[in-house]
Amino acid sequence: MSFWAYAVIAVACIGFFLVDIRGLRIYRALRVRGVPVKVRCIGIDKEKNGRYTMVFRYVYAEEGLVYQFKETNYRTPPVDVGEELDALHDPARYAPPSLASRHTLKRAFPYPSCVALPVLIAATIALVESH
Repeated sequence: MSFWAYAVIAVACIGFFLVDIRGLRIYRALRVRGVPVKVRCIGIDKEKNGRYTMVFRYVYAEEGLVYQFKETNYRTPPVDVGEELDALHDPARYAPPSLASRHTLKRAFPYPSCVALPVLIAATIALVESH
């Protein structure tokens, strides 16, 4: 294996690993520190691919500040404009707000990392054996 092929594989694997770990940290931050809030849907847009993006607004009572966020990639919107849903707000602002229903999905294992790390190890072994 050439050094440049190894470099490309290594960068890709490390990138997948870091992105996956960051996603897990954000997900866990909302599960641990997330404060339940009621959000109101203020807009629904249909994308070109047929999926929906919804815009939500809420007031975090502790600070008195108004927040707004988007949720994307829905086949059908779970609410209409003006209706309310439950969401999670991170007071430390490490994680962006998210609908509580997204956090009922159990994602406790970093699956992309389980592929990226063995590929990186295999590429390292192939590089060492070729030299």
